[in-house]
Amino acid sequence: MSKKGHSTDMNSESPTAAEVNLALDYLLAHKKEFIQEFLRERSLFFSGTKSTLRRRLEGYLGDGQLGIADLVQLLDEIEGWGNQHIYLYKAPSQIVEPWLEENSARRHLDDLGLADLFNRQRPLVLPEETTLSAIEWTLERIRFVWVEKREGEERASEEDFEREGMVWRAYRVNVSRGLVAFDWDLVSGYAMLMIQRLHRGTKYSQTRGRFTRELEPIVGLNYFEPVLVSRAIQPIEASGEVRRRQLKYQTRRGGKATFTSAGRSQDTFEDPNLQRAGQALQRETASLLGNFYWLPKDTLKHELHCNIYAADQRIGIFGEHREQEIRYVLSRILHYCRGASRTR
Repeated sequence: MSKKGHSTDMNSESPTAAEVNLALDYLLAHKKEFIQEFLRERSLFFSGTKSTLRRRLEGYLGDGQLGIADLVQLLDEIEGWGNQHIYLYKAPSQIVEPWLEENSARRHLDDLGLADLFNRQRPLVLPEETTLSAIEWTLERIRFVWVEKREGEERASEEDFEREGMVWRAYRVNVSRGLVAFDWDLVSGYAMLMIQRLHRGTKYSQTRGRFTRELEPIVGLNYFEPVLVSRAIQPIEASGEVRRRQLKYQTRRGGKATFTSAGRSQDTFEDPNLQRAGQALQRETASLLGNFYWLPKDTLKHELHCNIYAADQRIGIFGEHREQEIRYVLSRILHYCRGASRTR
């Protein structure tokens, strides 16, 4: 699946005007605070609207204060952590060991023809094929990042028309940039497959399968144990760390019950009737869904919305967030997973 050529590697050839414009379009589709922080860190002017920021970025590219690789790196940082759907794994120690030393990790990647990406990045905007763009290694972790072109359809009802008894319904093809990352903590052994939000109707299980096959010859993913994140739902419900937006349960006989709060800013069990019903159900049911807003605490400065799906043991993170915020919430989910496992 991964393309190993360098035809879209902008380290090896100058980007076209179309590539630059596309990178700016994608970048400016995100919160401007990310761009402003990026410019501030480089002692460059960072104030203004998004239109102003675009002109500033074009000027910095033109006079050489920034390169297209800088912008793509920022884009990867933003898209690599916000709006993610995540599968967690735990690696056995014998799988971790070859990656703990730089020379050993480098030799393994060299055997796979990937040594040229060791702690390097191909600054790709929108490759035609799914392409491994970076391998970031430290003593603590290794992270593989793929960039891909995604196409999806969205309804364009304003373009519908009817003629001679036939109704024609229009769809607009939406082309977007997508990131998939495999982030592996070499100290704890825990890893996560991170899939940036897909177009509506696309199955995450299919994308997971695709990248499982891609990662198997690289890290031996089939030897990793999937983390059953659904075990964390009920402990998180009772933790006081979240606002509970929606909860879904299944009884032993297959019946299902869903509890939803009156609004996003309200907790489900603020309603005393739902609270009594929920307490009765929790003792006799399995959790199918936990829709939570994590409350600000420690490194989490703002609320973070996430879903935990029991059907495929997936975590959905919604909204644009920084790396440390995502890692914090995932660490709390793992904490409750481990606690639930010990009580079983």
